[in-house]
Amino acid sequence: MHDAARRLFAELGYHGATTREIARVADVSETLLFRYYGNKAVLFDEVVLQPFNRLLQDFLAQRPTSTDPRADEHFIFTAVYDLIEQNRALFTALLSARGPREEAGSMPQFEGLVSFFRAGTAEQLQKYADRGEVPSFDVGLGLRLAFGMLAASVLLRDWLFPEGAPSNDQIVSLLEGMVGRALDPGPGTVLSD
Repeated sequence: MHDAARRLFAELGYHGATTREIARVADVSETLLFRYYGNKAVLFDEVVLQPFNRLLQDFLAQRPTSTDPRADEHFIFTAVYDLIEQNRALFTALLSARGPREEAGSMPQFEGLVSFFRAGTAEQLQKYADRGEVPSFDVGLGLRLAFGMLAASVLLRDWLFPEGAPSNDQIVSLLEGMVGRALDPGPGTVLSD
């Protein structure tokens, strides 16, 4: 039932995926679906939002670190790109997350994504602190936009590259270089004692 629901949420969006169609594709009765989940918002949370949060939390927990910041950054860009690529249906289904907010009257809880952004922001700010500098921009916002560029390069690939997409390595390398120049500490404001 989970696979059918996730696939239909990804293909049709939250509003387009009906519980009747999910039950039909999963080859179960709609009554059974409601017995287990209660409503479509709970089903969405169970099959899309919770797996997404676990995916990002696992990514943070398993991420290796080294003493080479450039190698770490390359690993992160490549790993995040691959994470999105390998879980494209889950990420696509998340794009329809507006529906549960309206239905349940609250925002979906993106704990995994929030943790992911907080950890990345803390690491980037530490680089500035280590150099005795203060960033001239909102580092957290910059990291969110960088993540958005990575996600868009996967999820909107056909739209961004209608004539044929460059290789994954080309995309990751270019984004890594652009973001590195924009977000990494460089000549800036030195902290005073």
